[in-house]
Amino acid sequence: MAATSVVVWLAIGLLTLIYITRKDDSKKAKLLKLPLIGDLHSSPIEKPLVNWDSWARQNGPIVVPKLFGIIPIVVLNSYEAVTELFSRRSQWYSNRPPSVSMEMITGAAPGQSRFTLMHDYDDHLKLHHRILAPSLGTPAGPKYQPLMELEAKQLLVDLVNALRCCPDGTKISTNTIYPLLERTQSSVILALHYGLRIPHFDEHILHEIIDVQVQVTHLAANPALPELVPALRHLPAILSPWKRAADRFYAEQVDLYMRLFHHGKNAAGWNATKQAISTAAKHAPSSPVPDLELAFTLATSIQGGMETSPRQLLWLFIAALHQPSFVSRAHAVLDEVVGRERLPRFSDRARLAFIDAVTHELFRWRPISPGSIPRRADKDDEFKGVKIAKGVTLMANAFAIGRDEQVFDPALGDLQEFVPERWLRDADGETKLRTDLPLPVFGQGRRICQGRRVAIDGTFMQVATLLWAFDFELVDAAEPVDPWEMVVVGFMTMPRERKFKLKPRGDWVLDVIQREWETAEKSLDKVMGTNDVE
Repeated sequence: MAATSVVVWLAIGLLTLIYITRKDDSKKAKLLKLPLIGDLHSSPIEKPLVNWDSWARQNGPIVVPKLFGIIPIVVLNSYEAVTELFSRRSQWYSNRPPSVSMEMITGAAPGQSRFTLMHDYDDHLKLHHRILAPSLGTPAGPKYQPLMELEAKQLLVDLVNALRCCPDGTKISTNTIYPLLERTQSSVILALHYGLRIPHFDEHILHEIIDVQVQVTHLAANPALPELVPALRHLPAILSPWKRAADRFYAEQVDLYMRLFHHGKNAAGWNATKQAISTAAKHAPSSPVPDLELAFTLATSIQGGMETSPRQLLWLFIAALHQPSFVSRAHAVLDEVVGRERLPRFSDRARLAFIDAVTHELFRWRPISPGSIPRRADKDDEFKGVKIAKGVTLMANAFAIGRDEQVFDPALGDLQEFVPERWLRDADGETKLRTDLPLPVFGQGRRICQGRRVAIDGTFMQVATLLWAFDFELVDAAEPVDPWEMVVVGFMTMPRERKFKLKPRGDWVLDVIQREWETAEKSLDKVMGTNDVE
């Protein structure tokens, strides 16, 4: 089944290449009935997800299509299916499909990749989850939320400066905005993990980290021959170009991740590295966790946080241009709760349920990883009459689950549209955020994303500040935005480049941004505190 799983990974990873190289005459080719690789011949290149819903409706909550007509793969299209298998039967569905490349580039044995995302769900992984939990969970919020407020302030400063460089002071491109979002999120994640702020996008260490992440993503999306012939991993380096390349890249990662680890260990103030060292000592006193393992565990965490959130937040601009009515309501709420004399803060959050709803709707409407991360069946099983063979790969269709009419009431708004109100409820006359609805982009069961809280909190703060500060307008009203237009990057989606007008809501916006940035505390040991680790 190793080769089977790898073919699935290969097919999904080749999304970008296939989309770019496919010719128009492919309409005559036989259809591939698997939307997880783009429903290649019925979805336009520029709209790779446009037919996912119809595919899911036609095939039901669970379906076993054959990739390339040969390789079976189980696709879960409903919340009921993913809850039953990944949560209630999680003991059989918590491992990943084999990935020889991810093991070779981390110097690891089968199932033991040092990237915890790809590690088998065993006692070793459970320990490393416990090691990260105090830094990423609810108790850490008071430590990292002031950091998120600081980085959101700099994001506004960066955007205002970028607008000053635009021809008319308002017209800007999503491609110009993306590096600003990337710096913001990278600084949050690196400061949280290592006590390392990134004040400028051109910081050398930032691009060193990004370059390594790009290589990892490329290898995951474009597996080499050892994936199909796993025995090749055992060849000596002198006979194996794959092992030589993997060994070189492993050494490069070790150098980078250990430098980051030691920076975090020696940095002033609290950070996840110090917390991980302390937590590891408590949970494994008789068998110390090597620094290298801790370094890779922390590195896995930053990879997930740095790559996804900037692309996710780009969809806010598309949503604002596509359905501007929610922006007007957001402005009214922010003016009432925050006012025009300061920026939003986490202390406002209890009264900003609508802004939280906008944040949650972003994750539902355009999940950054629509096909989620695959699981492996560890026993023969059955669900709703569908046979699931041991060893087969399963994928949760996060895009379809976010449109499951049994969970998200279509009466509250078309499930294809951006409708934040679907996340709100009335509680004793007050508007509250619904917490009973799922966010499938973060996974489910034992392998739910550990950084979920950090991702939601950071996105909330950036959404709040962006909506507080700006109006969003089309350059030409005769050319509306098409929210289906997107590009695929590895396993993620992001909007195609779009130029639009981003306007400060008034001179008061510029005054507040300048004042708050000039008076902001930027020393991390003061921002995140010097509290001892738990």
